[in-house]
Amino acid sequence: MRDHGFRTLLGHLSFPAGFPIFPDSREFPGCFEIPLLFSFLLFHLFPAFSCDKQSIQSVFLYKPHKYQEAALVIPYLLFSPLAGRLAKIYKKRKIVVWAKFAEMLIMVVAAAGFLMHSTVLVLSSILLMGLQSALFSPSKYGLIRDIGGEKGISYGSGAMEMFAFVGILTGTLMAAFLSESVTIPVLCVILFGVALLGWLSSLTIRANESEPMKESHETLNPVKFVKDMFVRALAFKGLNWVVVGLATFWFIGSMIQMVLIVYCRSDLGMSDSETGIVMSLAAVGIGAGCYLAGVLSRRDVELGLVPYGGITTGVTLLAIFLFDAHGVTFAILVFLAAFFSGMFKVPLDAWIQANVKGRELGDMLAYSNLITFLFMLMASGCFGGMTMLFDTKYVFIFLAVLTFTITVVLFLCVEEVRMRFTKFRLKN
Repeated sequence: MRDHGFRTLLGHLSFPAGFPIFPDSREFPGCFEIPLLFSFLLFHLFPAFSCDKQSIQSVFLYKPHKYQEAALVIPYLLFSPLAGRLAKIYKKRKIVVWAKFAEMLIMVVAAAGFLMHSTVLVLSSILLMGLQSALFSPSKYGLIRDIGGEKGISYGSGAMEMFAFVGILTGTLMAAFLSESVTIPVLCVILFGVALLGWLSSLTIRANESEPMKESHETLNPVKFVKDMFVRALAFKGLNWVVVGLATFWFIGSMIQMVLIVYCRSDLGMSDSETGIVMSLAAVGIGAGCYLAGVLSRRDVELGLVPYGGITTGVTLLAIFLFDAHGVTFAILVFLAAFFSGMFKVPLDAWIQANVKGRELGDMLAYSNLITFLFMLMASGCFGGMTMLFDTKYVFIFLAVLTFTITVVLFLCVEEVRMRFTKFRLKN
């Protein structure tokens, strides 16, 4: 059997060496998710260091926070078409290696910003991290099939998403610790050192890729790109609905993040540290749910998990509203909602990987990214509007209804969801 094995950077940081990701002991490139760790490190360190803030707690109070959010989102909206093209005309492994190399240069910019207390430089580094993440995202996810083969798609997708949320959680927690525990020069060395390890790790990636296309004439205009991809996706029965399902997952996730920040403090009277614990539990829950979905899928793309994940997520969100949960009960329900949502997400990711063959996958992944970030922007507007008109608590029932709705829509509109749900229920 051809060996695709290589150690993951996050495995070195967070798990014992040789931590197995694929069932047959092959390992998966968790180094792909280091950009998320850096993005959240820079995102949360920005107020603490570049603007002379004394505590990481000021992140949620400091005004440029919105600029940081925009710096991470805008590149996905503008450059996803280009990212799809790159994944078609170049070796995806090569794109990943160059993206990891660029990470080191971006950390130099970030370090200069921290040392000079320059808001412009640190914001620029966040924008560059957003651009880097957007440009290599289709290549990153496109390599899942190339590394693990058709039978490793579900497990690889679950492992990838688990590492993504580990990166988010690790970046957020490390920022809180580093901002209060180390000097700026030491911070700069840490940032560059982790970037260097990420690049070295990317050099060990082994993948069985199809030959790149010689050229691609897809539009780079984001609006026209969405229109063209929607039409092309019609050739894959159910694909547009799967893309909407994934975008709705991120819409719900974004609103949960926003409501937790407000609800935990204003309604439940939690401290900043207690709120941080609840949000950390949410990140752990999603990561665990994603990983378990990969395990339960075995070597199949198990869309039968989607109704289970969607219904249980909706029931848990509804329970938060109906039972007016507080304290530990509230934290457990948030963890469970996040856990079940991870089981909803991974089969949809894997389905795209399994059904869109060859280099066309790059465009479809870019299309999914663009729609997802549009939904995340809509989530911000929706949350603002709801909290102006209703009590914050009502966001939970809105999200529960939305979760039930998208689950029913996928069940009715994607034939494989119905078929696999029946088979999975009988098999288990």
